[in-house]
Amino acid sequence: MQIFSERDVNKAQLESRKITILGFGSQGRAHAMNLKDSGLNVVVGLRRNGSSWDKAIDDGLNVLEPDEAVVDSDLISFLVPDMAQPELYSSLESKIKNSATLLFAHGFNIHYQQIQPRNDLDVILIAPKSPGD
Repeated sequence: MQIFSERDVNKAQLESRKITILGFGSQGRAHAMNLKDSGLNVVVGLRRNGSSWDKAIDDGLNVLEPDEAVVDSDLISFLVPDMAQPELYSSLESKIKNSATLLFAHGFNIHYQQIQPRNDLDVILIAPKSPGD
């Protein structure tokens, strides 16, 4: 297992990438705002009629429906509740480009094979130490 910290990141490697955050709860909002503040191309994928849509727009973020948000994304962060992730992944899988990277803030669905990503996709698991907000 490799552990990376901020000093290990070459921001230039991310500047040409499209990063999609799915979800806008404690972790999703924190991730999206940090990426935006870093000047990166971040899109938030939310349901148009969901309670977070207007909050994300008020924060100055680019917001799209999830099936639009993931198109051409290089990195897709699944930051919705664990119970919602398998159905969401299934609904989006055909729209995820080849060789994209999926990020999960909890390993439950990957470990217990509730989500089985395509072989061409990379998967990153992170373990947040505390709530994002």
